[in-house]
Amino acid sequence: MLPGKTIGLLLVLVFVSPVAAASLNEQPMFGNQPKTPEMLAADAQFIAATEKYGYTHAQGSDKSVELGWRYFSKHDIPTAMKRFNQAWLLDPDNGDAFHGFAVLVMARDQDAAQADSLFQQGLAKPRQSPGIYLDYGRFLLTVKRPADAIAPLRHAIAIPNMGPDAQALLTLALYQSGDIATACAESAKVQDGALPAIRDGARSLKECKT
Repeated sequence: MLPGKTIGLLLVLVFVSPVAAASLNEQPMFGNQPKTPEMLAADAQFIAATEKYGYTHAQGSDKSVELGWRYFSKHDIPTAMKRFNQAWLLDPDNGDAFHGFAVLVMARDQDAAQADSLFQQGLAKPRQSPGIYLDYGRFLLTVKRPADAIAPLRHAIAIPNMGPDAQALLTLALYQSGDIATACAESAKVQDGALPAIRDGARSLKECKT
């Protein structure tokens, strides 16, 4: 069972949302538009409500990020964007909010340029969860920039408990970049637990077969 203050904070995050026009509320960082006095007052009310439950701004931001990913997993992109906006409002230095923005912008708008910028902003922030490196590498492969994907994927592999997808994706990035020898060496490390599509692709490189 969730502690009482956690339940209370989640209710705040869901129901005490900063005021903004619907279109702005569903854009990263509220579209970077100037806010009206009413919006600023609502922001202050939202932040005060979060503090009331004993959470720091960073902790409240992390809770909002968690909710954002939950809604994204349910394919509810509008609500997910609102939660990531709340995360950014509480802590603009939370790189995970930018990670969420990037994934949603790519999924909803197919805007690779904006998604790339948001990923880079997230990586530049003082704090972020390790998964941003994996998703950034995956994104770069998706937009056919395999050479650029190598560095974040190597970073992802170096992080304990990152999961098997990073190894398979790195193999594909190296192969698509023309580094066949290294790709073949990395292919041998691909684990069964990787997503089948990338696992099978990374294991079936024709130049690596003997």
